[in-house]
Amino acid sequence: MDQKKYESLFKKIVRQKHGMDVDFEKIEERLHNLKKGDPLTYDDLLIICDDSCWPFSKYWMWPSREQIEEKLIQTKGWFKDLNDNPDIEAKIIGELDEIFKNIALVSIILRFVFPKRYAIYSRPALKILRIERGSNDVEEYLNYIDVLRPLRRSFGVSKTADLDIIVWTIAQEKGEYARQLKKLLAERLPANLKPGELINLLSTSPLKIAECYFEQGDWKAAGFYAACVFEKIRDELWVDKGTSLDLRDLRNRVIHESERFTKTDARNFIETLKNIVPTN
Repeated sequence: MDQKKYESLFKKIVRQKHGMDVDFEKIEERLHNLKKGDPLTYDDLLIICDDSCWPFSKYWMWPSREQIEEKLIQTKGWFKDLNDNPDIEAKIIGELDEIFKNIALVSIILRFVFPKRYAIYSRPALKILRIERGSNDVEEYLNYIDVLRPLRRSFGVSKTADLDIIVWTIAQEKGEYARQLKKLLAERLPANLKPGELINLLSTSPLKIAECYFEQGDWKAAGFYAACVFEKIRDELWVDKGTSLDLRDLRNRVIHESERFTKTDARNFIETLKNIVPTN
């Protein structure tokens, strides 16, 4: 089952549940001004919640205009900064969460402004992938997208939001379609891991996943999983200053999608981490 069949099945499920066809692209096209630095407005939120494009109101509700409209003024430049400097990602997402008090709503905004990099936060998807719980909602959402982004190449999709659709569809579907979906999931995974094996490894040993991606020739994905390990150990384990700086540099080049990250970089990242935290 290829991506188009995933999309077809997703649309079929939505049609059965809600009696409508989805049109995410229509919303995405109407939010380009935010990438240029314009502040988020309440009218932008009304564009996103257009029930003629998808069943937003079946699951969510924006705070009232009176509650947040003045607060939205401070978002001027936030989305441009988020696009130009992913290092401030956690800060901006945290500030958005302070306004909306709901990480799912924040994730919806991010998904439509930057579909290549973000997906909608949902409990079924987090459960399927066994995403590590964060100390707060923002950290948990970052854990979620950090897992989804490296899988884009393996599934042959360009947008993190496309993976959101795939995982949501797997969570919803039963029977023969579910078996086909899981078969494709297994085929697309590094080293042909079964879905259950990947899920277990995601939660217990991301360094093993990094090695699998390295063996498959996907250096960037390998780097992402190595970066997940680095983020966990950098405050818990002592490493000498030079090693720490080297790992931080590799981590930064992985996160910046425009940065070159080579096979040698991936190998060095993984091998250095294995000397600190050996794989099981």
